[in-house]
Amino acid sequence: MDEKDLATQPQETGQDPRLPGQDAHPRGAQGAEAQAAEGPLAAHAQGAPLKSLKGDSAFRRLRQGRTGRGRYVTVRWLPAPELRVGIVVSKKVGKTVVRNRVKRRLREILRRLHLPRAHLLLVATPEAREAGFAELFQDLTRALKKSGLVQ
Repeated sequence: MDEKDLATQPQETGQDPRLPGQDAHPRGAQGAEAQAAEGPLAAHAQGAPLKSLKGDSAFRRLRQGRTGRGRYVTVRWLPAPELRVGIVVSKKVGKTVVRNRVKRRLREILRRLHLPRAHLLLVATPEAREAGFAELFQDLTRALKKSGLVQ
């Protein structure tokens, strides 16, 4: 194909090619996802970030809190005006990649559980490195029940 075969002027279609066509969904890309996320759990369904515990004093106060232990996680909590979470994963669990994976899994489990207002501390045990998502989910749920935070 030579340059002389190419059109020098763009063809007029009557519409800007960057705009969605007539076949596009009227509510945009959100469409069904936005409808599914409506209701009392909408913030969690859309992946609202958990608020973190801040400061050494918040962690110290939790020493007097209620405790629940599982195979992979120890839970401590105190009643509070809003849900704040601290996740502790020591170097005994593994290298950085492993520790971050455990933290990500625990955060996602907490998002799915829809917990009441409390300051919550999760301490992962070294065995957590071997646990899959489902095992962590069951263990954390069991530990939360033992501690009395959930029924």
